[in-house]
Amino acid sequence: MVIFLFLSAILAVFLIWLLFPDRKSRIARNIPGPKAYPIIGNILNFVVMGPKAPESWEKHRKIYGNAFRVWLGPQLHIFLVDPDDIQMIMSSQSLIKKSVSYDELFPWLGTGLLISSGKLWQMRRKAITPTFHFKILDEFVPIFNKCSKILIECFKDKVGQGPFHLTEYMSNCALDAIAETAMGTELKAQTNPHSEYPTSIFKMTTALMEKMSNPLLTLEPIYTLSGRRKKESDLLRILFSLPREVIRSKRCSKTTHDNGITSSDEAYGIKKKTAFLQLLLEMKENNAPAFQSDKDVQDEVITFMFEGHDTTTMSLTFTTWLLGIHQDVQEELYHEVSNILQGKEEPTMEDYNKMDYLERVIKESLRLYPSVPMIGREAIEDIFLPSSGFLVPKGTQITMGIYALHRREDLFPDAEKFNPDRFLEPQKHPFAYLPFSAGPRNCIGQKFAMLDMKVIISHLVLHYKIKSEKDLVPSPEMLLRCEKGPYVSLTPRN
Repeated sequence: MVIFLFLSAILAVFLIWLLFPDRKSRIARNIPGPKAYPIIGNILNFVVMGPKAPESWEKHRKIYGNAFRVWLGPQLHIFLVDPDDIQMIMSSQSLIKKSVSYDELFPWLGTGLLISSGKLWQMRRKAITPTFHFKILDEFVPIFNKCSKILIECFKDKVGQGPFHLTEYMSNCALDAIAETAMGTELKAQTNPHSEYPTSIFKMTTALMEKMSNPLLTLEPIYTLSGRRKKESDLLRILFSLPREVIRSKRCSKTTHDNGITSSDEAYGIKKKTAFLQLLLEMKENNAPAFQSDKDVQDEVITFMFEGHDTTTMSLTFTTWLLGIHQDVQEELYHEVSNILQGKEEPTMEDYNKMDYLERVIKESLRLYPSVPMIGREAIEDIFLPSSGFLVPKGTQITMGIYALHRREDLFPDAEKFNPDRFLEPQKHPFAYLPFSAGPRNCIGQKFAMLDMKVIISHLVLHYKIKSEKDLVPSPEMLLRCEKGPYVSLTPRN
């Protein structure tokens, strides 16, 4: 009886969908795209994420153009690969609401900048922007240098041992750097890579990507019955424990300091630094509207760590792999770095700012392998796409394909080739290259990320010659990962 009622309900939904399409469905029929099936839409004939996604995106772009529609279950999605259309979306002051796929991050990131919107997002963005001033970034350079030197030491065990998987090393280095700059605490993930916190971050991001790529896992009771909800709760307990303890410790430190008592600040390796967390706590103490509680501060610190850790990890990974494939580029970079850093024990921000070729290398790596391969927004009103003229109805999920955009031959001639010198010329369109997004919701930490990557890559090429295995399979998800590879081998420079 239950099965009969269930099948009857599905049939009823199908008949209603077929005979009485809503306004969104009627408008969507005017936008080109693959045939959609009842209930499931294009889930079976369009690949959104995973190693087969780039091929699927390019196939549909060639058939339907640079703006096409797909149905992912009951949700209408418009995929954009045109810089004019993307510019209109990203430049808008009103189209800043993230797409529904980001909702899966809410239990972890809360009201942080990545997924908040409206007045709260505006207040937070305005409050946080000054914390990325170049004077504050300058204070972080010694931390980046220290983490890079530890990475060089960790790589010594890999010299002469043949190819090894690179990502874990870059992840631990990036995590050490982001933890100390964001929270003022030393995780020591590089020297203790299997401790609870670093492994929990990896497990959490993996679980989230699996959930986003499988629509069934977003449904209840499937998610709970599969045991994944309990696993998520256990991981969140671990991931919340560190920032909560650091916040508590810093509050205690301030109290004891105000009372004339010296605090050891030894919990979790906490040291007195001008960290991102400290600046946010000062805003809260000064009654800034954007930060009314410890939870507000915690959400923003966790968001900064999430964005700054995984994105930097993959950018470092792909850049290093590309250098190992293109020996001529690696040698030119080595000469630039060695000339600037020769005889310097503690390089400064000024030294890294002189590395123009390194900046072009990183930019070209981010073009071919953007850490965020696609960006999603929700249409909060009807909008017209300037390039195609299509009407996109309110409530549509808009996906801007950064990975596909960066590989358009008309925007980047010989687009599959790794050529850092292409950035000596001006772009053909201001919204053709978007590794850090653009407009009001551009990445607030892009200068932080570029500086961090410059420091780590410069130390690496200064000490080691890199050789990469060519077998690499990128896998676009919410972040760009690798299905296979990358593997590199190292030889000491001196």
